Amino acid sequence: MVSNAEHDRRLSAAGLPTLKTLTRRILKTLDSATPSDVEAGAIWYRDAQILAADLAQGDYGLDVEETAGIIAALSPRTFWSRNVVAAVAMVKGEEKPSGIIGRNWDMAQRIVDGEGVSNVLKGPKTRAFAANIAGDTSRVTVDIWALRAVGLDESALSRKGTYAAIEAAYVRAATMLGVEPATCQATAWVVTRRVGLSEQRKRRFA
Repeated sequence: MVSNAEHDRRLSAAGLPTLKTLTRRILKTLDSATPSDVEAGAIWYRDAQILAADLAQGDYGLDVEETAGIIAALSPRTFWSRNVVAAVAMVKGEEKPSGIIGRNWDMAQRIVDGEGVSNVLKGPKTRAFAANIAGDTSRVTVDIWALRAVGLDESALSRKGTYAAIEAAYVRAATMLGVEPATCQATAWVVTRRVGLSEQRKRRFA
């Protein structure tokens, strides 16, 4: 297990804020959560788990770990609604829907073909997302919205160990709030995405 001091060392080497600062930023983001944000964050992964379970119950020879891996493999650079459509199409053996990245589709196909989720998913984000969808709420999916919630962008993940450090900040915040780490991240996702999309609309019509 990596210590907080080691996380801070890695964050410092990457020119990023300390674990304490990141945790404080997460808590500040969650302070602005509306009741509907909190409710949405609480059920986000539950609903994703239901989707994975439903896909695994068909006559496709897949288990929940595999269907969760398929969903995660298709997720990069993809809206959730499109992600769901693509996962259903993949499991049913249908053609790739429009707008789905070919590389993501190919990775999902490898899981369907039996290569194994751990062999296909190499990135920490997709691995954590697959674990969350399969029911592991102790992991944290650090995507672009999770980064924005702490004032960072994707370049923050360019150094080794920074993903784990940011994940640790979410775990710390979750512990302080008395919720599961995945729920903490999902709620931050809901809040940050809501605020971000609202700002985009304001700029568009300004």
